[in-house]
Amino acid sequence: MDPARWRDYVDLDLHGVLHCTGAVLDDMCVRGFGRVITISSAAEQVGMPLGLSLYGAGKSGAIGFMRNLAIEVAHSGVTANVLSLGIMDNVGDEKLVAQIAGTVPVGRVGTPDDVGAACVFLASGESAWITGQTLGVNGGSFTS
Repeated sequence: MDPARWRDYVDLDLHGVLHCTGAVLDDMCVRGFGRVITISSAAEQVGMPLGLSLYGAGKSGAIGFMRNLAIEVAHSGVTANVLSLGIMDNVGDEKLVAQIAGTVPVGRVGTPDDVGAACVFLASGESAWITGQTLGVNGGSFTS
């Protein structure tokens, strides 16, 4: 496996989460309120024969970080959760999207609105008692 490829995935999938969280976390803790929401994918839960091992490793690392961070900052009024996305409508090929949609239990692929609604919920006061969790936003493709 190409070491440069490994570094790219680690930089994007893990270091990005670490740096973005680090940029805002102290202020959230001082303020006594904050919501850290990380976007991940089902590649951290399910092995797929698509050459995604490095991608899945990066996503798994980010999820592990969020789970532990959630415990560390819970006393400060900060929650940390993950959205694990399923197949999204970003392929561009309508025929392929229709084929993929047929494999999803709800009969369609995910949209930005689906992800946005989950983010709004996790950022709201209604989610104050939810922390350290990974929420599958995947149309039922991967259940736990």
